[in-house]
Amino acid sequence: MPVNIKEQDANFNIEVIAPGVAKEDFSIQVNDKVLSISFEQKEEEDKEEGKWLRKEYKVRSFKRNFTLGEKVDAEKISANHNNGILTLTLPKKEAAIATNRTIDIL
Repeated sequence: MPVNIKEQDANFNIEVIAPGVAKEDFSIQVNDKVLSISFEQKEEEDKEEGKWLRKEYKVRSFKRNFTLGEKVDAEKISANHNNGILTLTLPKKEAAIATNRTIDIL
């Protein structure tokens, strides 16, 4: 599955494009410094009448691992699923957020 990664000022966003995959099929875990995103869809029992002439998909699965750097606050990672896109938000730790400001000299 295609994955997009974007860095913003306060977080990183990972988008997984997975049309037809329900949010219940995903598994997202953080173990040590590794973020794992996976899913597995199994074919449901066929209760329709008739005979398939060709049936090319039965099981779809996906697993992707990302090593988290020191900038990511793993405790605050969140996920959202909308229109076939799983979006993970990985907030940066406070020390890693760039600040821009003018300092007055006293």
